[in-house]
Amino acid sequence: MNPLRNRLLMAAVAVFLAASSAPAQEIRSVVDDVARSWGRDAGSIAAAAARSGVALEIEGDRHGPLNARQVSAALRRLFEERETVQVRAGLAKLVEGSPERAFSEVHWTTRMRGTTQPQRTTVFFAFALEDERWKITEIRVLR
Repeated sequence: MNPLRNRLLMAAVAVFLAASSAPAQEIRSVVDDVARSWGRDAGSIAAAAARSGVALEIEGDRHGPLNARQVSAALRRLFEERETVQVRAGLAKLVEGSPERAFSEVHWTTRMRGTTQPQRTTVFFAFALEDERWKITEIRVLR
């Protein structure tokens, strides 16, 4: 193969790999932002709600799809019941399709107000790409 063709091929592969990995890096950033807000700022979480609403499940109690204001109110109640000890972003996975989707988990360690016993909870999020931004379509809070 000629050297110029090799360089062009390598450049094309590099551009393809950079373009195909960009959404993965972007969803990781969104998941990190959600983890920083989780347990503290219901409004920030709700601001990322999809236009179609968010399906919300809290310990088996299902609602939705809810609009951003309803999501914020439900999460505020949840956050008020518990004292956040630690929040850690977990897995973030892209799923191909149209619209593009992603799933993630956040590990949330809390204490019920007035107690000392920590509880570990996993929170699952589903996202859809809307107008080039990741929007939350589902939140499931599981013990």
